[in-house]
Amino acid sequence: MSPWRISGQFQSDGLFAIPVRLNDRVFRLLFDPGAAFSSIAPNVAALLKLSVVGSQSLLQGGYHPVTCPVYLINSFQMGFIRRLNMRMVGMSIDLRLNFIGFLGMDFLRQYRFTLETDTATLILRPLRK
Repeated sequence: MSPWRISGQFQSDGLFAIPVRLNDRVFRLLFDPGAAFSSIAPNVAALLKLSVVGSQSLLQGGYHPVTCPVYLINSFQMGFIRRLNMRMVGMSIDLRLNFIGFLGMDFLRQYRFTLETDTATLILRPLRK
C-alpha cells in the first residue's frame, strides 16, 4: 500500500499543524508524537455537540494528575484516512495557538510516520499486522 501524504503547516513557533475534518468541519490539530492521547479543546467539543463517553487520567505537563473527559468523534478524516467513532481526550488548549487539539500516539502508533520538514508534509505508512 502506498503511503499517505498529508500537507500541513509549520507555525511561526515551529509547531506543525495538520488539517483534519471532525464531523465534517475543518480544524487543525498539532502533530504531537510526544502525546499519549489525541485531544480536543472542550469548547470545540461543545461546538460540535460531542458526547462524553468516559474519562481518562493523565499527567498534564508531565507532573500534574488530571482526569479529562473523553469525547466521541463520529467521523475523523485526515487526507484519505478516515476513522469512525474515534475517541479524543478533552484538554484545555489556548485557541490563539491556531489549533484545536493534538494528534497523539493513540492514533499515530498505527503508522510508520515521517515528517518532511522541507515540504511540510506528514507521511503515514500503515504498519503490517
